[in-house]
Amino acid sequence: MFVAGYLLNRYGEAARQHQHRARAHGATDDDFRLLLKILEFYRGLRGFQDAQKLVSFWRSGVFPEIKPPLAGTTDEIYRGITASRGYIANGFRVNGADGEWLRLYLQRSDAIKRSPRTIDERAVQLLAMAITLKNHGYSDNWNDGCIQVHEDKARALGAGSAEVLEVVQIMELCDSMTTAWEGATLLDLAPAAAGA
Repeated sequence: MFVAGYLLNRYGEAARQHQHRARAHGATDDDFRLLLKILEFYRGLRGFQDAQKLVSFWRSGVFPEIKPPLAGTTDEIYRGITASRGYIANGFRVNGADGEWLRLYLQRSDAIKRSPRTIDERAVQLLAMAITLKNHGYSDNWNDGCIQVHEDKARALGAGSAEVLEVVQIMELCDSMTTAWEGATLLDLAPAAAGA
């Protein structure tokens, strides 16, 4: 979780330190590759969603179909998503503006589910919750539902309130440490006086 928090905040040095600590506790290259796939998946979605709002495709929250997929229809893709997942997540609705983009998004989502890993699905859901929490802070983006879905999935897999709170605290700590690190590297500060 710390690796993700520092990567989200672009604090590479701290992310690498926590990567080494995670490796000492059994994390593998596949785990870090999965982390990067999840980061790319959710951060890319956030940018795409915000851009569609800015150019007024769906400021009201209504997700229009502007382009159909190359084969089939967006509705057929949605039926497949509902059959495999039980609901249509916000990310799929956002990508529905372009049916082919939606189809590719579904393929990427499925590829993440099949990725090799040593971490369990509960941890994956907590990680997804952490990333969507961070995404939520960038704009007024109606992301609450996505955060709740990942929290609910993690709880259904055994995560308790203390574990969910710990994720929130880790994300806050990563934000705080990154802000302090950026400030120290950007400002011209005299060395602290001894005993001060």
